[in-house]
Formats: sequence, C-alpha cells, structure tokens
Amino acid sequence: MNTDHLLIATTTVSTPEQADAMARSLVASQLAACVQIDGPITSHYMWQGQAEVATEWRLTIKTRQSIARQLQQKALALHPYEVPQWTAVVADIVSPAYWDWVQQSVQSDPQP
Repeated sequence: MNTDHLLIATTTVSTPEQADAMARSLVASQLAACVQIDGPITSHYMWQGQAEVATEWRLTIKTRQSIARQLQQKALALHPYEVPQWTAVVADIVSPAYWDWVQQSVQSDPQP
C-alpha cells in the first residue's frame, strides 16, 4: 500500500524574478511537479517590532510528502528572506490522474 501523499507547500518572495528562479530550480531538480506563482499580493506583518506592508509573489509548490524535507531544505537554501514563510499541508482529496502525474514528475529519491 502506498503511504505517500500529495503535499502542497507555500512560500513568498519579494520579486517575480526571485519567484521564477525558485520555481525553475525546484522543478528542474525534480523536487516539485509544479510550482504556481501568484502575484503581486500585499502582505501585512510585524517585523522587528514594526508593522510592515510588502508586495510579494506567492509560490504554491506541489510534490510528494515523502520528500518534504528535501524540498524544504532546497527551497530555504534558495530563499532570499532572513525568516521565510514556509508552510505545507497534505491534500486529503486528489484526483487519481493528477496524483499519478505528480508521482511521475517528482523523483522518489531526488538528488539535491
């Protein structure tokens, strides 16, 4: 029985060029089947005691749960932020055809 699942991770960066470079690298290394880029978005947050507002681009990354640690390590190594947002959730419902495509697109034991 296959215990692997679809994992959807998200992060944000400050420029479309950063988003594109990260997306290309994650897909080329076969750590992600797909990376979607949304933006610009507006983020409101506290940083070092100050209220901040920033324009960002959001990356939504689709992969296998079994390689979550490798994906996170690579994404954070590429990330320009001192404290990047990194969240990931397991999808409860995934169409069989899409899951098959993700499994074919992402190596089960990718090289960093």
